[in-house]
Amino acid sequence: MMSIAAFMESVELRLDLLRKNQNADGGWGYFPGKMSRVEPTCYALRALGAGDSAWTNGIRFLTACQEKSGGLNPGPGIPGPTWVTQLAFPLLKQAGCDGKSLEAAANWILNSEGAEGGILQRILHAMGKAKVEQDPSLKGWPWRPDNNSWVEPTAHGLLALHWMKGHAPEAGIRYRREIATRMVLDRRCFDGGWNYGNKKVLGETLPSYPETTALALLGLASSGQDLKASIERAKSHLAASKGSYGSALLSLALRLHGEKIEYQAEHTTGHPSRNLMLASIEILASKSGKEAFLP
Repeated sequence: MMSIAAFMESVELRLDLLRKNQNADGGWGYFPGKMSRVEPTCYALRALGAGDSAWTNGIRFLTACQEKSGGLNPGPGIPGPTWVTQLAFPLLKQAGCDGKSLEAAANWILNSEGAEGGILQRILHAMGKAKVEQDPSLKGWPWRPDNNSWVEPTAHGLLALHWMKGHAPEAGIRYRREIATRMVLDRRCFDGGWNYGNKKVLGETLPSYPETTALALLGLASSGQDLKASIERAKSHLAASKGSYGSALLSLALRLHGEKIEYQAEHTTGHPSRNLMLASIEILASKSGKEAFLP
């Protein structure tokens, strides 16, 4: 087992990696020297916290990515708002951004939903002849507008809803939370975990994955649902996981559900890939994590 000193050193090395690789525009890329993107920037800001010297410039980058529609694009040179809006919203709220900007972002999130549920899908579902086993009436969030719902953007959508009070109608927040929660539970695999999309396709039962099981559990934190089977599946994934990404996300998600998990980084001196988003998630996995995701 890693000593306390080694543990603290591994966390500090990752924090130092983030601070040294913040781009001039305030954001972070997925790797050092790469263009800033909203996703790794959001994870870096969560890992560093509001008191860090890098915080203000990081928030400045996020606000620069917000479009007139209220949604955020993924980064410079990639026009059009996407799922990263719900990933960024809690950080913009924590930063005390302009009320109109927060209201516009909240409105974009509430009005963004999966494209499933067409008449043909509903008929096939009612007849039991759908190619995928899912209830098309349950819509979460897509990666991009006009696409179907997927587990990961829906998980972040559910987290964003926790931060919307005062910036969106309560009825709208409650409705999206109820439908999206049911959608995530409907997509749960038969083994208790989740993959990115569906539990059964073309008659084939699909397994869950470590990272998507963790993301779904993050989204369902404070949902009040009975998730015992899913938590046990997450523990099994964690015990068998051979990747740092899955292990860190699982540790973080389980801790948000009250499990006493101590994350043990595989590489105590920093991950050799120098993956900045992974470094951020490993930092979060070493903390309680709750304050970074829930108000």
